Parts: sequence; structure tokens; C-alpha cells
Amino acid sequence: MKFTISNITQIPFEEAHGGSGGRQVLVKPEQLTTPYFEAMTKGYLKPGNAFDWHKHADTDEWFVVLRGIGKFYWENETVDYKVGDIITIPANSTHKIEALGDEENEFYFVRVKCK
Repeated sequence: MKFTISNITQIPFEEAHGGSGGRQVLVKPEQLTTPYFEAMTKGYLKPGNAFDWHKHADTDEWFVVLRGIGKFYWENETVDYKVGDIITIPANSTHKIEALGDEENEFYFVRVKCK
């Protein structure tokens, strides 16, 4: 296996979570040798939209807020997020991300399989 190089401006956008937001898949599992890596994506949410309630089976996830403000819902808890926040989400837990404010929200997401 050899290293890869790409430029974010050349990576296509795709719908995410039923079209409520969008994403770019920055790193795919076949680019690495670990069997635990699932993906690294850049996500986009317009104000008022949400990555609705969902969970990742046997996969931990974390994300970094690059732009925007909003609310993060986890199980029965809710917190506000802002630029620079890093939120970790344990595998198999239900969560939702809602964009608020006046600007499109942007995030980096990383998902790693637990087994």
C-alpha cells in the first residue's frame, strides 16, 4: 500500500442523512491498513437543518466544529456547540446535530469501528 494525496476542492459532495445536510468523504477505509477505520468526512448543515437521530453500530465517532453554532443531542442530554468544540460519541448511542445561527455549519467527522 502506498500513501495517497488528494485536495479537498476535488472531492465531490454527497447528500447525508436523507438530504438534510451534505458531506465529503475525505478518507476511505481502503486508503489505510487498519481494519478499524470507517471514515473521515467533512459535514455541512444549513441553519435550521439537522443530522437527525441516528446511531453508528459498533462505531465510535468524534467531530470538530469548524464553523457555526448549534445543538448536539445525545440520548436524553442536550448541549450547545460552537467553533472549536470537539464532541465524542460512544458507539451504539443515539444522537442528533442541529445547526442554528445564520451561517452554514461545517464539521470534520471521524468514525472508528470498535471490533
